[in-house]
Amino acid sequence: MISLKQIFSRRQVYGDLSDEIREHLDEKVEALVAGGLSQREAEAVARREFGNVMLMEEIGRDAWRWRTVEQFFRDVRFGFRILRKNPGFAAVAILTLALGIGANTAIFSVVYGALLAPLPMPHPEQLVMVWSEIHGRNVVSPADFLDWKQQNSVFQNLVAWDEATFSLSVGGRPEALQARVMTPGFFSMQGIPVSRGRDFVAEESQPGNEHAVMLTNRLWRERFGSDPHILGQQVRLNAEPYTVVGVLAAGMPDRYESQIFVPMALRPDQITHERHWMVVMGRMKPGVTLQQANADMDGVARRIAETYPASNKGWGIRVEPLKNNFTSRDTIKDLWLLMGAVGFVLLIACVNVANLLLARGTVRKKEAALRFSLGASRWQLFSQFLTEGLALALIGGALGIGLAARRTHERRAALHRAWPCGGAGRVQEMGASGRSGAGQPRADAAIV
Repeated sequence: MISLKQIFSRRQVYGDLSDEIREHLDEKVEALVAGGLSQREAEAVARREFGNVMLMEEIGRDAWRWRTVEQFFRDVRFGFRILRKNPGFAAVAILTLALGIGANTAIFSVVYGALLAPLPMPHPEQLVMVWSEIHGRNVVSPADFLDWKQQNSVFQNLVAWDEATFSLSVGGRPEALQARVMTPGFFSMQGIPVSRGRDFVAEESQPGNEHAVMLTNRLWRERFGSDPHILGQQVRLNAEPYTVVGVLAAGMPDRYESQIFVPMALRPDQITHERHWMVVMGRMKPGVTLQQANADMDGVARRIAETYPASNKGWGIRVEPLKNNFTSRDTIKDLWLLMGAVGFVLLIACVNVANLLLARGTVRKKEAALRFSLGASRWQLFSQFLTEGLALALIGGALGIGLAARRTHERRAALHRAWPCGGAGRVQEMGASGRSGAGQPRADAAIV
């Protein structure tokens, strides 16, 4: 209770301490005057015997627990007053720090969003990409995909997709939209919620039953006016009727290049081992490691090659983590080099500000000597200069983060297109087949 009283009434306590010291001095002066000294001589002798009054007050205040905190806030206030008195020095130091910190914050936001941030999905460590492999990774043939699903023992599920363009006609106004043709279970496997309706079911992957469509929340709002009765309605895609069975929840899918999704129904003539055009994603079973998955799929690849040597001899299977799978090695290297470069920029900025502070410290030698002669300890002088440096860093850091934040959101939104879920439209660059010429594997079929 005494400590709380002292904290909330410290001005009164400090005042009482000063009054008590002055009363003690007055009593000493009266005693000396009574002894025959003049008033002026008595005051001089009393002060000389008592010592530095301000120092005594500081020593008395040190006995209270909030002394360190109070000293810090006093140093902060004094530091800001010094900066206001020297606006030129403050402006140069703050802008130097702001540029260095702002550049690092902006680039780190890009690196974190592209390389370090976990995927916003349940158990993202289980999600993998599964590629055919010959002279590098390659897209997958439909027959290989079906064999993988039947013969593997490490995946909960495997899904495949391809990109296409559909003409959507709403209210007599046609519009060409990027679409994704996928096997059922694509969204449920990734844990992407559906706000209305459902995901595709297995029956809709059969030829003749594939005229179903799912919409992103953004497309539902912009083209269908958030119609609450959209489920069960028919829309025309490529002049054919498709029934709306689901609308995805708002969020990450709204940033996909594809805005409509239709089920993949493989015709018998499409199920071959020769033509490679599908992208495959899987979710491993709990406890299965990437090494175990690759070992299991190596066995699957050997069995398929033995059964279909004409089409699959020399082909393997590669299982890779989903995270960063669509980011090329050159891009990853460039991002880390860029991060290192702006790190050096921040280092140079800090060195420049340190030189400015050292030069200013030389100018303030007389001030430091005067404060030391008045009773300030070396630690108090050090803490004061340190606090002034922290004030500069605080202002420069806040300004730098503010500058970086203006474009961080745009950069992160752009990065979603580089994710396999948001940027799989890049697979269009592979072409419709993973082979060219006389059955030779295309070098550009692999995603890089």
